[in-house]
Amino acid sequence: MILLPQQFQALVYHFFSGWVFALTWSGMNRLTWHYRRHFVRWVIETLYFFIFVTLMYAGLLPITGGQTQMYLLAIFVLGAAVYLKFYAMTFSPLFEGIVRSIVKQLTGFKKQKAKSQAAFKHRQEIRHKKRDKKRQNRKVKRQKKQNEKQLKRQKKKEKHQAKQNRKHPGRVMPKEESG
Repeated sequence: MILLPQQFQALVYHFFSGWVFALTWSGMNRLTWHYRRHFVRWVIETLYFFIFVTLMYAGLLPITGGQTQMYLLAIFVLGAAVYLKFYAMTFSPLFEGIVRSIVKQLTGFKKQKAKSQAAFKHRQEIRHKKRDKKRQNRKVKRQKKQNEKQLKRQKKKEKHQAKQNRKHPGRVMPKEESG
């Protein structure tokens, strides 16, 4: 049996708890709105209920020893209804502002991330261009060296043929077949 002062405290506590429940539920609902039909939202809602019921019981324990009656649950629902009827439109812009600021921060992070990735990609492209240019220069140098070697061989061969022609005038050297 609950004494009258404790019953009055329990009434006020349940009404206030219903009001706070509706306030926090609408705020949490707005914050997790983009998780519609999503496992994450289900987990968040379940944890919210567990935490709220635990805190409500902890507050009710010193007043009534943790007991609640059916009419107290009706008072709880009445507190939630009062919030939804009279106060929801007052607090809704606050929650919208919080959501907008969070989204703004997240999009700011995304934009910053995109900028840094673009800068990284640009630096990477520059490095690749420099590397490709060095490779191209090396290739050109190698080609020049090969051409120079081939020219030296050709000149050496021509000198050798000229020397052979001087030693043996009138003799025709057989042409080498390329193969």
